[in-house]
Amino acid sequence: MGNTKALDLAKLLEATARAVYDVRGPQHMHPGQWSVLRFLAGATENLRDVNGVAAHLGVTQGPASRAIATLEMKGFAVGVVQENDRRKRRIHLTQAGQDLLKEDPILRLKNAIEGLDSEAQNTLAAAMAEIYKDLNK
Repeated sequence: MGNTKALDLAKLLEATARAVYDVRGPQHMHPGQWSVLRFLAGATENLRDVNGVAAHLGVTQGPASRAIATLEMKGFAVGVVQENDRRKRRIHLTQAGQDLLKEDPILRLKNAIEGLDSEAQNTLAAAMAEIYKDLNK
């Protein structure tokens, strides 16, 4: 069946990614919504729109619009119509959205990585970069 060690590692990586988001359910933030929230917090003004979110997520405008609408409905983001082009909206985090980022589940993963020694962090970084590159060929 091939390299079982590689398959076991792939399963562990998938389980690790799922474990980052330990709280799930219809009332909770989904991983994609967290990703949009993080993106909006760090993106430049000209990228904080549906097109920027879509490009960040690697999806079309439909799913990006739905993710933004959900964040707006939950009170974590607000869209502001642009005066120079009323068809465009810039998306901004609300104070609640900024506050929520302090509870970002990805911080659990960051803390776990920081717990590794420097050599292990460097090895992990190199391996993950190679895996990411291979998956995005």
